Amino acid sequence: MPAVPKHREAMIESAVRLFRRQGYAATGLAEILSTSGAPKGSLYHYFPGGKAAIGAEAVRRAGERVTATLTELAASSSGAGELIARYLELLAGWMRRSGFRDGCPITTTLLETAPQDEAIRKAGADAFAAWAAVVEAAAWAQGVPLERATPLARFAVAAVEGALIQCRVAGDETPLAEAAAQLADLFAAAGA
Repeated sequence: MPAVPKHREAMIESAVRLFRRQGYAATGLAEILSTSGAPKGSLYHYFPGGKAAIGAEAVRRAGERVTATLTELAASSSGAGELIARYLELLAGWMRRSGFRDGCPITTTLLETAPQDEAIRKAGADAFAAWAAVVEAAAWAQGVPLERATPLARFAVAAVEGALIQCRVAGDETPLAEAAAQLADLFAAAGA
């Protein structure tokens, strides 16, 4: 029976938190190891590709979490507009609690690495596509035609990420609330 990867999960979780708060370039491997409690030798055991391999896995993990959250919210939302509004409300609370210091670990990492690192770029593209698929399905279920739901869902992901950056820069959740209201109106008009 293979050994349970003792420190792999801790390193990924540490990388997600650090990338969210300070970005990819400002996060060193020693800091990831220190905050995860993993011994130095475990880094290259689990991530032979070093920091880029951890970066790709952190982006993948963060993307999966957002997809799961969106999927859960979609199950109890009346459509894409409500889904996005509820998600942005969660983000606003998270940003307030962090003192507007945290951001999206995916966006911060991609801004610093794409297109140089293909594995990180691909993990980010997959995450954004998965989020858009959840929003698209919610839009389609509320009656938005698929040919309109698909681009609107991708636009919604772009608007969410942009609003999150503006929220962090402004130290204020207003951009998230404004994005939620505008996206709700767009989806409502598209389904009419």
